[in-house]
Amino acid sequence: LPGLASLIDVLRIVHVSDLLADGPRRLHRAVIDALCCADMDLVVLTGDYMTRRGREANPSELVREICRHVVPPHGIYGVYGNHDSALLSEELKPLPIQWLANRSAAPTALPLEILGLDFLNFGRCDAPALLPDRAAASGATLPRRTTILLCHFPNCLPIASDMGVDLMLCGHTHGGQCRLPGGRALINSTDLPLRLTSGLLRHRDTLCVVSRGLGEVHMPMRVFCPRQIPIVTLRRGPLPGAATNGIVNLRRW
Repeated sequence: LPGLASLIDVLRIVHVSDLLADGPRRLHRAVIDALCCADMDLVVLTGDYMTRRGREANPSELVREICRHVVPPHGIYGVYGNHDSALLSEELKPLPIQWLANRSAAPTALPLEILGLDFLNFGRCDAPALLPDRAAASGATLPRRTTILLCHFPNCLPIASDMGVDLMLCGHTHGGQCRLPGGRALINSTDLPLRLTSGLLRHRDTLCVVSRGLGEVHMPMRVFCPRQIPIVTLRRGPLPGAATNGIVNLRRW
């Protein structure tokens, strides 16, 4: 990021998305073990901790376990996805996670602004609600803050670009979940073209990381589409690719 705040040398963000944890699985122990081994500055969660209403107990316990074992220096920040319920959000409120329901937060020790668009209960994002927070956080006496947007859906990338966000982190697509040999997705549950199903995207001067996530829907299987917990490392430098009014996939995964 050419505009990475001057007080940030390197920033490592662990990105957890689409746990979809309706029942206990050996996978969940592996997820916690992987997080415990990761070199991180902060953790972000981008929604879909559960699949179906009435099954909040297991995802609630899994997120609690993550919080018990993972204590990043600059905190944990999260938003909800379309599968998550109001009951789950109530159960997770006491945890040491800053839930960004159409609002922003600023870690005290970093010139960083983290924004969140919320889709709880299939709600619609409310980007204008973030504008007062952004105005309050960008006073003339403060150094420039690097802005990161958490959002479940990747098709909000143009909104992030309009808002002048540096980096957007999202999930939802599961990377296609079941793909053809060579990694071509058959479906991504968004209105984005299939070539944008996962990877590092760019729209104008905003980058976007679309994680393949960890869980599944409809079928408990993945084909040519491994699970993923991206670790995003930010450094100062030129943006990859070129500015365009379209969305470009700079690095597929």
